[in-house]
Amino acid sequence: MAAESQVLTFALAIYVGLTLTSFFNSLSRDIVLPLLSPLASTEAGIAKLYIQFGNSKINIGDVIVNTINLVVLFAVISFVLPYIREYIPTAGRR
Repeated sequence: MAAESQVLTFALAIYVGLTLTSFFNSLSRDIVLPLLSPLASTEAGIAKLYIQFGNSKINIGDVIVNTINLVVLFAVISFVLPYIREYIPTAGRR
């Protein structure tokens, strides 16, 4: 019975992780990036920003978008983590 519970917990953790990934991607794409669009020099916004050296293009827009996703994720984790630690019982006090 314990192994089935662990599999269910693992499956639930994967689902929650995928849902949170989708949430943070949409949060940065729909709220944060439109605020930064006036800073970008392209019509498509900051996600399509690139630097051109001669004939080659270096796409930096995706790096900026993923960095914003990471910053938002770290901010949420640092805000929520103390409450999660308080909620989870420690070993021996169950």
